[in-house]
Amino acid sequence: MTATPTTVDAATAVRTGFEAFARGDLEAFAAVFAEDSTWNHRNDDTLGGVHRGIDAIIAFLNESGRLTAGTLRAVPGTVMTDGGSHVAVVTRVSGTRPDGRSFDDEQIVHFVVTDGLIRSADQYIGDPTAVTAFWA
Repeated sequence: MTATPTTVDAATAVRTGFEAFARGDLEAFAAVFAEDSTWNHRNDDTLGGVHRGIDAIIAFLNESGRLTAGTLRAVPGTVMTDGGSHVAVVTRVSGTRPDGRSFDDEQIVHFVVTDGLIRSADQYIGDPTAVTAFWA
């Protein structure tokens, strides 16, 4: 099967975002998102809910980083695409709080990408109870 340009662009945009986040380069991370994009952290915790616009997404990531003293990691595993604008990534998310609490959770992040920019991200939590306790 030959990949279409849309498939390559969508998966590449998502991988580029993960790589930028891993480097701590939030400017490069923001560059792969549409200005009016959304990120839905689907969990009932202090960071949960829909973050609308790239500024709100960056604020969400900055707060996550602050609460974990910079230890938050999101390591992509399997990347799956529908051959169009949808990309799902099995992601290992981990971090440690300054008080010693830690978590390591397998999650799925579903992205919608159009014209090479991420329009939305939906983050599905693997262990909602543990993640809620971690962010409390």
